[in-house]
Amino acid sequence: MTDLHDGHGLHDVVAAVQARASYLRCSSAAPGDEGWIVCADLLAETDRLRREIDATAAGRGTADPQVAASLYAQAYAFRVPSIAVAAYALGLPVPSAAPAVTAVRIARHRPAELAILDPTCRPMRAAEVARMVVDEHLAPFVAAVRATTRIGERLLWGNVAASIAAIFRAVQGVGPAGDPEVRARAQELLGAARCLDGLGDYTCIEVPGALGWYWDRTSCCLWYQTTSGAYCDDCSLHDPSELEARRRADLIGSTAP
Repeated sequence: MTDLHDGHGLHDVVAAVQARASYLRCSSAAPGDEGWIVCADLLAETDRLRREIDATAAGRGTADPQVAASLYAQAYAFRVPSIAVAAYALGLPVPSAAPAVTAVRIARHRPAELAILDPTCRPMRAAEVARMVVDEHLAPFVAAVRATTRIGERLLWGNVAASIAAIFRAVQGVGPAGDPEVRARAQELLGAARCLDGLGDYTCIEVPGALGWYWDRTSCCLWYQTTSGAYCDDCSLHDPSELEARRRADLIGSTAP
């Protein structure tokens, strides 16, 4: 997509990602006195992790510790690897997503801000990204959440898969067909991250003049149990035929003059 130095270029990588999705952003530093928590510290201190989860519960509309943990995990699994996964999706050098060099800060009652403490970026293949993001960071995170809360492992991994899919979908671009290279890399990463098997899949719907690319998950994040009572667009509780019909109608509507 763009010619960036293989060993550096975090600023340029983030700028290229934001050209596709402006809300995918990060800080380059995490001041200790401004609410930043280094991810490695959060994963190592499960009592602190539980306190962080509990502090977000009311703002998410729940008093249930399982629901709060699920929604926290889903937000974390989206925000923390967002720049690394988006960079890979766009064929750019990839920054580290290691727990020791990433940090999060709570905003809008969720882990909504990311800091990347190592500016180095390098080209990575799907297997390398899967190992760094999933095996070395999100797997320990899932284990840490389950150490704080009696919650299903498959539910949390379903949140991880849906969050990673959301990052790919965010940067697929605009236009009638989006970016087929992004979709291809999404499938490659899904194939490389074997622990995501069976948790969902990408589907395409084509209508004259438009292509819709979606993620369909096989589990529910429990958002419907909050005061909003809402279902996610990709929730497994939707009737599949009704969901496809609504998506198709939305696509047709988007192409109307």
